[in-house]
Amino acid sequence: MWNNYLFLIVVIPIIATIINLFVPKIIKKLLTLAAVIWTLVLSIKVFTAETMSFGLFGTNIFLTDQLSKFILLFVNILSLIILIYCLKNVKSDYESKFFLLFSLTVSFCNGVALSSNMIAFIVFWGLSGLLVYLFGLLNAPKSADSSRKAFIIIGTSDVLLLFGLVVMYVLSKHTNLYLMRIPLTSVLSYIAFFCVLLAAFAKAGAIPMHTWVPDFAKDAPIESVALLPAALDKLLGIYLLARMMSGLFEYPFAIRAIVMILGALTIIVAVMMALIQHNGRKLLGYHAVSQVGYMVLGIGTGNPIGIIGGLFHMVNHAIYKSSLFLSFGSVEKRTGTPELEKLGGLARKMPLTFVAALIGALSISGIPPFNGFFSKWMVYQGVLMTASKQGATWQIVINICFILAIFGSALTLASFIKFLHATFLSKLPKKFSDVKEISFNNWFANLLLGALCVIFGVLVFAVPVKWFLLPIIGAGSIKTFLLGFYSSKIILYFFAASILLGLIIYLIFKRIRFDDEYVGTYPTTEQNRATGVEFYNEVSSMRPFNKIYEWANKKYFDIYKWGTVFSLWLGDVFHKLHSGLLHTYAIWTLAGLVVVTIILLSAI
Repeated sequence: MWNNYLFLIVVIPIIATIINLFVPKIIKKLLTLAAVIWTLVLSIKVFTAETMSFGLFGTNIFLTDQLSKFILLFVNILSLIILIYCLKNVKSDYESKFFLLFSLTVSFCNGVALSSNMIAFIVFWGLSGLLVYLFGLLNAPKSADSSRKAFIIIGTSDVLLLFGLVVMYVLSKHTNLYLMRIPLTSVLSYIAFFCVLLAAFAKAGAIPMHTWVPDFAKDAPIESVALLPAALDKLLGIYLLARMMSGLFEYPFAIRAIVMILGALTIIVAVMMALIQHNGRKLLGYHAVSQVGYMVLGIGTGNPIGIIGGLFHMVNHAIYKSSLFLSFGSVEKRTGTPELEKLGGLARKMPLTFVAALIGALSISGIPPFNGFFSKWMVYQGVLMTASKQGATWQIVINICFILAIFGSALTLASFIKFLHATFLSKLPKKFSDVKEISFNNWFANLLLGALCVIFGVLVFAVPVKWFLLPIIGAGSIKTFLLGFYSSKIILYFFAASILLGLIIYLIFKRIRFDDEYVGTYPTTEQNRATGVEFYNEVSSMRPFNKIYEWANKKYFDIYKWGTVFSLWLGDVFHKLHSGLLHTYAIWTLAGLVVVTIILLSAI
């Protein structure tokens, strides 16, 4: 047992957590770092090895394949980079508790990736969801409401997942507890499918289970936001989606189309909400939702190019969104505010943080040669390939999804122009004139993530596609699945040439005149300076968007609100039924016996 890599990958962080309960803060950091490095080394060994397993009492608990090894590896890579960022400048109020939860998070997420047994899977899945709530509470009372919201939505999805797995177990004729393939041939099988789908959507943050993500991003410790909803939760949620769409269920094309439609809606709805946000954290939170849509859309296509595009975008998103949250976290640590209209001009004060944020913004916007461009490009190809093989009606539906995805990418770019300008490029407020670059570990971790964005974009065929993606679908040739023309080198040359041309023009005409700013013929002050944020307010007043935004602000699209309304209504119904009269209880008891008798007779 103690020599089994899979067992150690889960147990080592738990042991580190137990020891950390009794040691000083500095030892906590070093022990957590050592545990995460150890699990990363073991995950690399697992990734490069053949299929491995770990069992108890004659039953396999953990089992690896190419997909689980892929997820396991990036859970540990991202955990280590984010942990490096967290070694300094985590708030002292909750720093000790943070490192206890961090190592547990790594353990439970590893457990989800490795579990082949239904019971083990639901246990690790539920524990990883509980940690979202615990991380959120670190910043209480500010984050109490958003943490409770995340707990209820994720907890409800855990119940749905448990119910779905129980139904799958029943439909599999009680053969074993392994996750196995179920055909959608009955009402129960469809119920199981959508229960598992909603669980995957809640973890990843896709519509309609997404509303906890922006609120959690706004209130929780920024390091925990970068670790969970930005990175590890995305990996686990999309991992489950990929499992169910490619291995756990047999389904008709209409199911794939529903998943693709939900993916397209996630893209466009969330990016429209991000566009009008003035709080930088919440803006990034909505983009953490929007980008899930590309993953869902790609995996929903059901063809190799779309599936590996969705998985590639999952990893790319975890990389650049973690970088963006950590970059903005560095800004917030130095300035004390997440409000975009209060920021500006920080590129000169925090140049390394700005470079990391710029790379992340270009990546998420799908600008070549960064990684986000290529994964989106693969998703687009997968969508078009699926559309080409369907009838006229489905072609129209799928092409609408394609158009929404393209439009969503354009709006993402517009949103991050706002983000970069308001935070780094507009006029520097005088109160931030003494701001300095963040600590070494913070900007170093950010630049590591930025380097991955560049490497996965420029060396897309040589590294991520060849090493990580093609083995998952069992493809032997890149050209078999990658359509169209794409050369990262040529794009890189054009990109470098454009920068070089800009530098030449600057050197030739570098005499720049600076003028005073005026608003309505009056010189600007600190209170009325142009931040660039106000321009996007016009979007919320355009028809028909104004009405949609009004409904959104009233939480009409928030499943948490409607769940609360339904719970209160149901509680009121039961309150009225609980009259205290004996004959009323006798009637309900009799009715219950009749229902149970009918169910038992139908089962005989």
